[in-house]
Amino acid sequence: MVSIPKRLKKKTVLSVGEIVEEIAPANGRVRIGEIILIREGRRRSFELIQLNPHNLEPIRRGDFAHYKRFRLTENRCKLLDKSKFEKKRSFRIGDVICKVYVDHLRYGLIVNFLHPDGLLTTSHEHGYNGKDLIECIEISSRAGLLRKTDSEGNAKRFITGPERCKTCKVLPMDKKGGIRIDKPIPL
Repeated sequence: MVSIPKRLKKKTVLSVGEIVEEIAPANGRVRIGEIILIREGRRRSFELIQLNPHNLEPIRRGDFAHYKRFRLTENRCKLLDKSKFEKKRSFRIGDVICKVYVDHLRYGLIVNFLHPDGLLTTSHEHGYNGKDLIECIEISSRAGLLRKTDSEGNAKRFITGPERCKTCKVLPMDKKGGIRIDKPIPL
């Protein structure tokens, strides 16, 4: 396979509204910004609004809440890879999960999150934190996803950890009957 020299590779043309990151900063801290103005001339440069590197929200300066701005030349910018900032899907209340045991599968509908030490959990407000236990109502994997009940008529519940659980894709009702489970979605 022949590699193309860097100087011959076609460079992406940056435009207003795109998010870029600084290449080789002077102080060692990489700044991320959104292009708001392009200055043409001998050397093309950009006026940028600085963004928080953790959540890509604009950084404000002072009491008057002006956005923090900076300038960079085109050769010191590269397009930001946004895939680093996308949140991975995790467990939510109402999701159907598949718990894999040694020799069988157990399906459940998430109804609650429980802290392992009995403390108040933050998973309800901020999303699943990866540490809490998951409380589920056991369901049948057949069409309709009926709840399983014990001998007294109460819904069967089970508590599990996140290590061997996967969320399942639920298919809508069709000619074959009620809603049903398609297959587990990898996390």
